Amino acid sequence: MSTVTIDLGVIDDSWDHVDDDAVGLPRGWGLAAVLALLLSLVSAAPPPGRPHEVTRQPLRNGEFHVAGGALFVLDSDRTPTPVEVFDADDGSLRWTFTPEGLATFSSVVVRGDLAVLSPDLCRSGVTGTTVAVTRATGREQWRSVGVPVRTPPGGTGTVVMRSLWSDGCRALADNTPTAGVLRWQLIDEAGRIVWDTPVEAGTRVAVDAAATGATWAALLDGDGRLSTVDLTTGARTTPVAGIAGPADDLVAAVGELLLVARWDVPTGSTWLTAYGRDLVPRWKSQVPTGPNGPLSVLPCDGALCVSGERTAAVDPAGGDLLWIVPKTPLAVAPGGALILPADTGLTIPAGWRFLAVAGARVLLGLRTDGDTLLAWSDGGPAPTPSASVPGTLLACEIDGGLVACGTDTDEVVLLRLP
Repeated sequence: MSTVTIDLGVIDDSWDHVDDDAVGLPRGWGLAAVLALLLSLVSAAPPPGRPHEVTRQPLRNGEFHVAGGALFVLDSDRTPTPVEVFDADDGSLRWTFTPEGLATFSSVVVRGDLAVLSPDLCRSGVTGTTVAVTRATGREQWRSVGVPVRTPPGGTGTVVMRSLWSDGCRALADNTPTAGVLRWQLIDEAGRIVWDTPVEAGTRVAVDAAATGATWAALLDGDGRLSTVDLTTGARTTPVAGIAGPADDLVAAVGELLLVARWDVPTGSTWLTAYGRDLVPRWKSQVPTGPNGPLSVLPCDGALCVSGERTAAVDPAGGDLLWIVPKTPLAVAPGGALILPADTGLTIPAGWRFLAVAGARVLLGLRTDGDTLLAWSDGGPAPTPSASVPGTLLACEIDGGLVACGTDTDEVVLLRLP
């Protein structure tokens, strides 16, 4: 059974597990196939010894992240959220941090000498506060209302979005007009605001979904005029009319393309029009997505995945249809893998669980008696076994040679793979 991974980069902090059962096969046949595959893999390339387990820590229904050579454990069910940081070499506790006030944290992004802690707006139910602390000591450097924008790594400063809770959690995700004023601010390492760009209430906002990070956003105001904001400089272009309007079902920004989509109910399809970031028309394509349901456009490696009742991939260069699948059970992970159902042959083997993505490779796990067999898939005919780890692993993050995984016993284990 072939496996193909479509790399999307970082997207967001939530993901859906791929169904563990065999697709299109009775359960008995699926189990037999998994066992046969496992035996063939082990006989062909016996997995090496167990990886080095650096530390195991209780999660307490919280969140974990591995970044900058350290394990961050966030007790995100508590307000304010305590944060513990463990050394990746020996598992020792580096420092702890609990913010003043009522700040809650679910995410960590390392930028230079700072670890930027921020909430999940949809989980916290409030506008949210972002706090930056030094990576070495955990001392607070600055704080700001709002949440960071997923900009490319390596840039100077942190772009923070300030908005109503409902706009940050719902309106941007649903591509609907905002109820209040939204603003982006670039904050440098010292906590100074470098630039500040406001966006009027009633605007549909499409933030760049490029795999490498967001560098711009498209804005469709209440009068049907479109403008863009450069998230590296804060500069906003003059609004232009006639490109998109209220009748359009989706406005999306992906890399250097602005995509405007509209359902065509009689034909059961979507008209997708692409413009450059300069708002110059590029191409127009009719995509057979079905006439109803939520619509989204995401990068799929070198293609664009257009999802409605069905999911279709189109060529971003000219809009040509590449493939289509009947439904959209897409598994999107924090690391950015998009794994599609068996209809396209782009799927993981039955019985294996998606754990994490690292570049062009996907880390898979297979539950055995009390252990989890880890294996890498890079699009070849079968995954390559790596190691066996005690316990059942549910989801992982990868940072260089480090792998942090949640377990079914509400722990996080930090591993260094051989």
